[in-house]
Amino acid sequence: MRVSELLHRDLVFPAVMERRKVEVLSAAAARLSSCYPEVERDRLTEALLKRERLMSTALGDGIAVPHARLPGLSRMVAAFGRSPAGIDWQSPDGRPTRLFFLLVVPDGDGQGLHLKLLAAVSRLLRDEACRDRLMRVPDDMLLDALQAEEKGVTGR
Repeated sequence: MRVSELLHRDLVFPAVMERRKVEVLSAAAARLSSCYPEVERDRLTEALLKRERLMSTALGDGIAVPHARLPGLSRMVAAFGRSPAGIDWQSPDGRPTRLFFLLVVPDGDGQGLHLKLLAAVSRLLRDEACRDRLMRVPDDMLLDALQAEEKGVTGR
């Protein structure tokens, strides 16, 4: 499964204006809850912040993959965002986060698919050329560009 298969256009944020991680996570949780009735915004926000308190989900190179488990969720859901200005995500390299994937999985699910998706996102966005292309594409083409990048990495 590709991460882009979990997304639809309402969950792609091409021009995130928030500058703080807490604001970004809260806004993304609100959007996810509006798209998926089983996702309660406040519970998701708290789950994401709890995970961030354990350790930042910033990977460096301007990317972060915030993720959480959520009781009552029937399936995995995701959001993808881009911040032209960058977000302070407490990255190990000190650089601002410009691209982020938010993954939410059901609480009872095993680790398999969740970890595979985290690894796939990491592999995809570790490529500097991919990150550059995703930062330059017009807002309305961001999801299409992400799908093309994933297709190129997986070869399918």
